[in-house]
Amino acid sequence: MGLLAAFRRRPFLTETEREQLADGLAHACRHAGAPIGLRIDERASGDPEARARLLFEEWAIPTDERPRAILIYACGATHRFAVVGGEEVRRVAPAAFWEQVHVELQRHFDDERYCDGLFKAVANAAIMQRSAFAATDCCHSQPPPPPEGSDP
Repeated sequence: MGLLAAFRRRPFLTETEREQLADGLAHACRHAGAPIGLRIDERASGDPEARARLLFEEWAIPTDERPRAILIYACGATHRFAVVGGEEVRRVAPAAFWEQVHVELQRHFDDERYCDGLFKAVANAAIMQRSAFAATDCCHSQPPPPPEGSDP
């Protein structure tokens, strides 16, 4: 049995990788300016785009945040993925963003570096959302007051 175990593929994600992804997602969400979700299915099969769209619609987020949200989906059983977004993020994010995320995820998945690819996709989504939404959301707000004891 030892020889058979040597030929088994490594798991889709180890527990350590799952923890790293959860930490990275939490960090990205704090800075993104819009919701980012990461969903990993272990057994699902079929079209990953259709599954991701269904999960996006079932995602329990406030209605007013859904148009800017991005969901990154991966299937551990099939090693396939999809990235879907709400109507506003699809409208403002350039086609090059979606293409880049797909190409990079595919490259990482082809190399069986699933955690690296998902981590990078989350980071790229946060960067894009921050540039698209955080600046526009803050443009009419007053700057914070200077720290106490500083010159005006």
